Amino acid sequence: MKSINLENPFNPRAVWLYVVALLFYATNHMLIIALPFFSQSLGAGQSQIGVIMGAYMFVSMFLRPVAGAIVDKFGSRNIFMIALILNAIVLFTYTLENLWAFAIMRALQGAILAFFSMTVHLLIIDLISDKARGQGLSLLSLASMVPYTFVPVLVLNMKDQVTMTQLLLLFAGIGCCNIVFGTGLFRNLEARAGQPKSREGSENRGVGGSLARKTNSALLFPSLVMLLASIVFSVSPTFLPLYLESKGLHSAPLYFLTETAVLIFIRFFGRKHIPSSARYPKWLLVILIACFMISPALLMLSLSTPVLLAAAVFNGLALSLLYPTLMTYITFIVPAQSRGYSIGWFIAAADFGTSSGAFVMGWIAGAFSYQTMLGTAACIGAGTLLLSIAYRGKKKVIL
Repeated sequence: MKSINLENPFNPRAVWLYVVALLFYATNHMLIIALPFFSQSLGAGQSQIGVIMGAYMFVSMFLRPVAGAIVDKFGSRNIFMIALILNAIVLFTYTLENLWAFAIMRALQGAILAFFSMTVHLLIIDLISDKARGQGLSLLSLASMVPYTFVPVLVLNMKDQVTMTQLLLLFAGIGCCNIVFGTGLFRNLEARAGQPKSREGSENRGVGGSLARKTNSALLFPSLVMLLASIVFSVSPTFLPLYLESKGLHSAPLYFLTETAVLIFIRFFGRKHIPSSARYPKWLLVILIACFMISPALLMLSLSTPVLLAAAVFNGLALSLLYPTLMTYITFIVPAQSRGYSIGWFIAAADFGTSSGAFVMGWIAGAFSYQTMLGTAACIGAGTLLLSIAYRGKKKVIL
């Protein structure tokens, strides 16, 4: 078997992994846009839609650390394939077209997501050198986030042209195709890739370990930033199309296309500037946090096309670099033997933000108004900005 260039974030196996991640997240992001409309057609209110959509990340949030520990123990290679197969089965089950079924399937998908995302993060770390890790994680997150803003345009254009059943079957078909791609990657992975690391020093995983305490302390603030950011990020994909439609506007595709263009451009061309070390990137984060604070504030003030485009640009900037910057930092400050477990706690914070954001913002929109919901999101961003400015950082964790 030919060796691969670990310095190249575009080596063949890494690219294959990006494709599998893109297809996996594409179906999930399609559902983020489609399910609120489908649920509404079945009689669901705004709060019920929030519960259905929030179940996905809520379940994933609780399983992240468990999934990370299991992947650390058994390796990511086999769990990677199991997650792809189960995901396709769950996608087919959505054709039951029942609100309870939607909620249950979203919860099951959350469990699958917990394992899948952990495996792809650990696999890309194995397939990329430390020097290029920031680029690899940025490209992986690009593969997962492009559908977040690009796929909604397709779904919004298709939802009135095909039936709910046809659209759900399309999602399931994509899930089956991904099994084929995943199998090809699985067969081409080297035996060492995705295998458990040496368990030396595993005693440091315990809460009482000195290293564990230092690591948890270092993880606290980055995790808090990701949690609050995820609450704000949950607003636009879940509720912005409904808000615009309630005002008789059909500019949601324009918003998502603009956001997509910014995200792709910045994440791809800016990947080399993501710090690939254990040093906390304070001022880069201050800029990104300011961006996701401004976006909902603009939408609260006006829905005119220029303002909508400006909001999309600011949100795209924040989406493009915030997650890969924090994730790269996290992978350097945690021990390799428990990297999956530690990363799991960090991503759980993001999941909690997305889940609670969908639920709380849905309740605010129903009890008050969409405008109040956007104002709340802007206030959360402002609070995060003040915290980030005041935070002085932690000393580097010595592994």
